[in-house]
Amino acid sequence: MKIIGFFFVISISNFENLKGDILFTNFERTKPFDLFCMKKLYASCVLAFSILSALAQQSNQTIAIGNATRAYIEYLPTNFNASQEDYSLVIILHGLGQSNTDFVAAGFNDLADTARVIALYPQGLNNFIGQPAWNNGTLLASTADDVGLLSALMDKYISQYGVDPARVYVTGFSMGSIMSYTAACALNDRIAAIGCMAGTMSTNDLTNCNPNYATPVIHLHGTADGTVPYDAGALPSLSLVPQTVEFWQNVHNCDAEPDSIGIDDTANDGITVDRFVYNNCNTEGALELWRFNGADHIYLYEPVNDITEMIEVWLFFRKWTHPAPLEVGISEINEASASVFPNPSSDIISVKYHKEFDYKLVSTSGAIVKSGYSSNADSSIDISQVEAGVYFLQINNSIQKIVITPSR
Repeated sequence: MKIIGFFFVISISNFENLKGDILFTNFERTKPFDLFCMKKLYASCVLAFSILSALAQQSNQTIAIGNATRAYIEYLPTNFNASQEDYSLVIILHGLGQSNTDFVAAGFNDLADTARVIALYPQGLNNFIGQPAWNNGTLLASTADDVGLLSALMDKYISQYGVDPARVYVTGFSMGSIMSYTAACALNDRIAAIGCMAGTMSTNDLTNCNPNYATPVIHLHGTADGTVPYDAGALPSLSLVPQTVEFWQNVHNCDAEPDSIGIDDTANDGITVDRFVYNNCNTEGALELWRFNGADHIYLYEPVNDITEMIEVWLFFRKWTHPAPLEVGISEINEASASVFPNPSSDIISVKYHKEFDYKLVSTSGAIVKSGYSSNADSSIDISQVEAGVYFLQINNSIQKIVITPSR
């Protein structure tokens, strides 16, 4: 069964399970057959409305990364309003040879509405054999600036869409999972946690990753995975699951032996699920391994399987915030592009630039606190009414950090 199909079935099934009591309460005297028809009709109407609403919330977007135009799918939660609500950001990465549309159907958008999450699905660029891929240090990687893509998406959604910079997460399947590990290493000061499904760390990351922030990790993997092997026959440029988990176990300084929790085996799928939670980590509960006994290179979902992986990934994510995230636009700071003085300042800052410019003053939480336009290359900006603190001044495409001190 294709992924896109089963979610419609789940939606109707769950709707009837949840709404049945209400329907029986309101229409307790309705004949059983009529009640059945009404429930089906109501469920169908709700489903159709839900699909139309979801299409309105989902859109195809692009962003410029160097000389490349990168495509991604954006999903905004219901009643999105950046001025009134802070959001989490989850970036979801597809596998090798796949497209971003494949994982739009994997169920995270349903979570996004209730969890108040913006979900982004970037599209990988082709590798040397024409397969959509990620630049993650593996033999089949692309040469695209994927770290730059992820960082630019974080910048955009923190500064313009009300994303809390402490609640940015990355997850992926297969090669997207491998890229999630790469992102946790390269953007260690920006990502609160990662969720890795059926993809291990590249040997390059295993050797060179040195995170200052101990990124919380949930890894989910089948023991019979014939594409990214679990514990034997590692592919060139890839580690095995025990090596990947041991790396993060050392990062978090966890005990060697985790607690094992068996998940109820309710699905007739020939797969059992064990959850391993590592103890006495520097941050308790920051490392989990979900082992799918007998599973190949597949994505698990209910009711076909005992769990839905995206749900477990989100339940893990929501426990974590980054304690000191690098804020919006820092990766693009270019102090030579404009002269800003004095810095720090409490009332007026002078700007010398080579042409007229637009400017935005952005707080570390991503809020635009002041903006304007100067027709002169030399100009002054009044900051006397801005609260003291650290800000980022965007002048056209360059960004500089400035400090506003209390007025005397």
